[in-house]
Amino acid sequence: MLLGGRQPDIKQVAVVTRNLQFNKLLSRILADWKFFTVADLSAANVIIAEHGLGLPAHDAHVIWLTSMPLPVGSFLMVPICLTQLYHSLEIHLFPIPRRHIRVAMETAVDLQLDNNRFAGQLVSLSGRGGRIACAHEIPCGKMLHIEVKLAGRFLKIQSEVLYCIPAGDSSSRLQPHVGVLFKPSNDYDFDMFRRFIEKICIERACAREGILSTDLCLTWLDVTTNPWVAKDA
Repeated sequence: MLLGGRQPDIKQVAVVTRNLQFNKLLSRILADWKFFTVADLSAANVIIAEHGLGLPAHDAHVIWLTSMPLPVGSFLMVPICLTQLYHSLEIHLFPIPRRHIRVAMETAVDLQLDNNRFAGQLVSLSGRGGRIACAHEIPCGKMLHIEVKLAGRFLKIQSEVLYCIPAGDSSSRLQPHVGVLFKPSNDYDFDMFRRFIEKICIERACAREGILSTDLCLTWLDVTTNPWVAKDA
């Protein structure tokens, strides 16, 4: 979404590279993250720019995209890790930054609480946890066993309940929503969740912009074909 003029309540970002297709792709990803892309650099809070390009006068913070580390300033190495980009934007735009991308989901899950099993739906996922809609309210601190199929793989995830929002809290919430923190046995699983979420962000942006998976603009991004394939190799 393109806006004109600096708007104090809206976090505006400009994308400046010589690859116009990549500009379009990254702008769509930013829009999905609830940032707004602007063409006018004087209206931007943050500018994501290809290193080596000259920028006109502006008051924005610049995050350079570069193939080599820079001695000063903020930069991200190409191919870009989307989670690093997300965290960089959060740091510069919010007083309490989030570290992990969240994506909306509509994925069935099987849940086990103590000796009881029941169905639920994963409605939001981050690299560290998620939100689940289910028929039962679950107290904070309870350990919840989750079984879900992601990227063609069945996963069994131990998690801790962080919060529970009762049904009817809003007109669209017909079931309780439970927020969980994943408790995997190793950090490898956290990395796989991160890569899976980045893959979703890229695929959804490509679909909305009509960009093929073979387009060279994707070489600007750290793209994982199958996040869990390495574990089985």
